[in-house]
Amino acid sequence: MLLLVIILLLALFIVGHYGFPEKVNPRDFQETPPVSQLMRGAEPFRLRGSTDVGFLLVHGFEDSPYTMHTLGNLLHSEGHTVIAPLLPGHGTNIKNFSHTRYEHWLTKVLDTYIHERPNFRYFFLVGFSMGGNLCLNVASRVQRHAPPTGIITIAAPVTLNGFLNGRFIVRDPRLFFTGVLKYFLKHIPKAKGALSEKIMIPWVGYEEAYTLSTLHSFKRGVGEVKQRLYRIRAPACFIHANDDKTVHIENMHYIFRRVSSSEKCAFVLKLDENLSTHHVLLTHQLAREKVFHYIIKFVHDTLRGFDLKPVILKAGKNSWISKLKRMRTILKAD
Repeated sequence: MLLLVIILLLALFIVGHYGFPEKVNPRDFQETPPVSQLMRGAEPFRLRGSTDVGFLLVHGFEDSPYTMHTLGNLLHSEGHTVIAPLLPGHGTNIKNFSHTRYEHWLTKVLDTYIHERPNFRYFFLVGFSMGGNLCLNVASRVQRHAPPTGIITIAAPVTLNGFLNGRFIVRDPRLFFTGVLKYFLKHIPKAKGALSEKIMIPWVGYEEAYTLSTLHSFKRGVGEVKQRLYRIRAPACFIHANDDKTVHIENMHYIFRRVSSSEKCAFVLKLDENLSTHHVLLTHQLAREKVFHYIIKFVHDTLRGFDLKPVILKAGKNSWISKLKRMRTILKAD
């Protein structure tokens, strides 16, 4: 009897974690909805520049291009072109979102990359959270014929729950059972953030709940890139918060060790606040300027490696460029 119970529990765990096969057409849901159907601030954007350098900015799970906007403006202020698509199902409503899967999001990023890459001599992939995972996945597929000039990921996952670098990581125990739960529940609620957190980390996306069908696909999809990381040879930059409560920092260590890039760097931030998950670094009031500094430094260093002098425009006292320059001076002084 005990053996039977153990077998049943093991079966439940395996099915809960992996789920059953699901037929997905990656070409579905690739059209961007009309602006009238989008959440305010979630619109995709394209900022045309004057140099032959382009950036593809990819947002995260249940997120939107809003998260990438300030970084996009900063890169554009240096004369570069910035493209930030809206991933399928995002930026509208949870009902639309529930029909999309990891394959749809990957196809959107891959198609955008293939379409845009020939238009630029130098082209960077930049992704936050799941967007970083998607950028790594795309880079592993195009390395041979049309590699990116560089890859930048911020808090990118390859594992949410499970073994990584010899450690057992559990960020949310419910994730172990999404393969079963999705047949009984459509959504699971999120913890409601305090007003102070929303002020500290402005964000536009699905705040009220996780959609279980898409959450399961996300969980399973991010892991597929683990076996492809060795194919990546482009210069790479990885940024993560040491105490990220959403994506464990072991993810960054794993990615760093397994990409084959001869030039790679990693930056780890420590945030002295207890109001947030320390995950959304690109809009975090205490972290974003450091993150921008690391990104701009990596871009400049990489472009110099390709014998291209970065275009740095003149800026006023209150511009992001001026702030970054002042921060660099302070860091050098330290």
